[in-house]
Amino acid sequence: MKRSIIFLMLVVLLTLSLVPQKATYANLVQKPNQKPTVPTGWKEYVSTGGNFAVLLPAGQVAEEKSPQIRVKLDVGPRTYGVARLDGFKFGESAQATVEGAANDFLTTAEGRAIDKLNTPLGGYPGATIKFETAEPPGVTEARFYLVGKYMYAIIAFTRNGNSQDDATRFLNSFRLLNDKPSPK
Repeated sequence: MKRSIIFLMLVVLLTLSLVPQKATYANLVQKPNQKPTVPTGWKEYVSTGGNFAVLLPAGQVAEEKSPQIRVKLDVGPRTYGVARLDGFKFGESAQATVEGAANDFLTTAEGRAIDKLNTPLGGYPGATIKFETAEPPGVTEARFYLVGKYMYAIIAFTRNGNSQDDATRFLNSFRLLNDKPSPK
């Protein structure tokens, strides 16, 4: 009897050790006002009203400030965007809220999910979703962060057949200017 219990425990432990752990990005630690290194051909876009900064390839940035703050740049086979939103649907928790936003975006884009991760930013809850779309054909990666009463959506789309390195650089460069968002 004792041997069968020990055997059962060994089987359970071995099974648990073989089950892969859910992948997550490390907590994206950032310090307010910490400026990143800007690569050649890129520039830092700063939105003081939106309380954020992000690196973008050189190009004509379109910004809409009313009623929400939205920034967009199309560069060849890639599109980059940042939106600071309010008036969105709150979930049961802050993490559920950002996960819900990521899932709603996937549904709206009619994408096929590649990866979903929890990606907090400087202590704020965050979620990342990466998915493929058929029309237009490509890969989108979007990160959602809940900061006070605002939801930040950072989105990069890359058409099929192109490297996603620039999209990753863009997404990783997002930072808040201040710890506390402005009440505007």
